[in-house]
Amino acid sequence: MNLKSMTRKTYSSIPNFCTLACNINLPNMKTYLPKVILSVLVLFFLITSPLFCQWDYWSNPVAITDSLSDNTNPVIRYVSLEEPDYYMFWEKSPDTLSTAIYYKNFYQTDEPHIFMTTNGVHYTNPQLIETSYYQSGDTLFYVFYESDEEGYNNIFYRVYNENGFTEPRALTESTEEKTNLLCNNFGRIVWMEQNRIMHAKLNIYTHIIEEVVVIDSGNCTFPSVIQADDDWMGYDVPAVAWIKEVNDSSRIMVRKYNQQNGWLEPEVLFTGSQCLNLSFCTGIGPPEILSWDYFNDTSWHVVHYDLQDNLTYIPEFDRNEPFYPKFYSGIIPVTRWFDVGICSIVYTHADSTDIYISPFYYGVWALFEDYQNVSKSDNLVRYPKIISGKVIGCNQYFINIWEEQVNNHWQLKYVTAHECLSMVEEKNLPSLLDLRINPNPVSEETNISFLLDRPSDVVLSIRDLSGKLVSTVASGKLNAGQYVYEWNGASLPPGIYIVILQNCSVVTTKKLILSK
Repeated sequence: MNLKSMTRKTYSSIPNFCTLACNINLPNMKTYLPKVILSVLVLFFLITSPLFCQWDYWSNPVAITDSLSDNTNPVIRYVSLEEPDYYMFWEKSPDTLSTAIYYKNFYQTDEPHIFMTTNGVHYTNPQLIETSYYQSGDTLFYVFYESDEEGYNNIFYRVYNENGFTEPRALTESTEEKTNLLCNNFGRIVWMEQNRIMHAKLNIYTHIIEEVVVIDSGNCTFPSVIQADDDWMGYDVPAVAWIKEVNDSSRIMVRKYNQQNGWLEPEVLFTGSQCLNLSFCTGIGPPEILSWDYFNDTSWHVVHYDLQDNLTYIPEFDRNEPFYPKFYSGIIPVTRWFDVGICSIVYTHADSTDIYISPFYYGVWALFEDYQNVSKSDNLVRYPKIISGKVIGCNQYFINIWEEQVNNHWQLKYVTAHECLSMVEEKNLPSLLDLRINPNPVSEETNISFLLDRPSDVVLSIRDLSGKLVSTVASGKLNAGQYVYEWNGASLPPGIYIVILQNCSVVTTKKLILSK
């Protein structure tokens, strides 16, 4: 295991002194500069660079729920409910005897709707999985959740289709207690069952829930699931990670899935005296970053682990209380590929807590003095989450949401920030030329062509406006020359899609309009 104490790393390349990764889709984590020199370069970059939007703060905090009851555990996803948009599901508890699940359009001011509620029953931990509508009839998405309505904690789900939500169904026939439910948007479902890590897979095309697998047995906590299977560039997908207690120490474990051979043996990534709050990164960028709290000697530290490069990063700051770190991985489609890394933490003071967020672009290499206090409150705060929001004009919005104690109840508050998605040209760099789509708009079939002026590893992919990968048209090493690929969008719903052509140094994008 390679261990690096974070000084700071930037993304290299051109007149702005930033370093951009030369590995497709994945950050290059090998270049470091001395702090003093780098601070000057970063300052110069922030002042002069034309490549990035200039702003130095997130928005002011906004309350999205009331403070008359406990509002906790939000999940925000882009789904087709009343209309395609970002919707938030969360827990709402008027007292300790009952917990309901509510939902609302995140960007609208309308009153929330009740998803599940019964006096004396706790409905908790909502998780959403979007399905492939164009291959599965009228099914739009699934909502999984936990409930103690049968006298023990079980996992149920409801399906949303054109007629609304279906009646609840149990995920499995097991009568053992189930907790820590977590889903990704590619159908993976993990949970805890009697100290065991369990996994099931919902096929988002056929709607078949595949056989439940025991990932690991005994002394397991904090299961997490990779958020973007299709974006993982390796052969073996690191599908599930968790913490395992062995002989008074904590092990960070991962189990990979191989398309040909199935589940591989568990691997140990890290061992420490005590680890908590493990999670995979969120976002639409490279999905390989794990984050957790690590107690070493007398204080807590944040740890980030890069599964692609097998590198461990530990920031230099520490505290007497855990940080509950959450990492966001994003992409900005400028002419050269650019990865966004944002870390959000809980920072504990003597009698209060605050939500802090690292700067854009520094990611796991940020120093604490560069973090920004975004909660700006004397109240107790906890459990930050960073999520992708809308794309408005050229701007991609990001959401950081947390729970804040107001009027002796937990209230959900959030802040937003944005990054411009407009293209930037650079001289003497292009190696991917003349990207064309013909015809465009297209009803079903079209040709996507480009010119490669030297041999290179190339990925040609198509994403929808939420950032979800819908097709990989080509991937691999190509010689110099003209290439033409036929693409058929008959199975996709009409709308606007983004064609992304990338190699290690250049990214080119074009808008594709699918009309039927």
